Amino acid sequence: MTSSLHVSLPDEMRNFVDHRANGKHDFSTPSEYVRALIREDMEKEEEKKYIYRELLKSAADIKAGRIYPASVAKEITDRVIRELRTDAEK
Repeated sequence: MTSSLHVSLPDEMRNFVDHRANGKHDFSTPSEYVRALIREDMEKEEEKKYIYRELLKSAADIKAGRIYPASVAKEITDRVIRELRTDAEK
């Protein structure tokens, strides 16, 4: 089910949206552009929630004494950084 949303924009923003949604870029209509922005924001919000949950788990592990030696932690950190860089290059 879809619904409509009316949004008032200053002229400068409206011109920008029209430019981005003129069919020469990734979007054919202003609605497509706005939906894409909202999807991107939703994904970022989910990533923030995931990171927060993982931080809470880590804090609980530290409190419970479940921690890694520094050498193991460095290996894990290096691996995560490599994976993040690989994901960013995609």
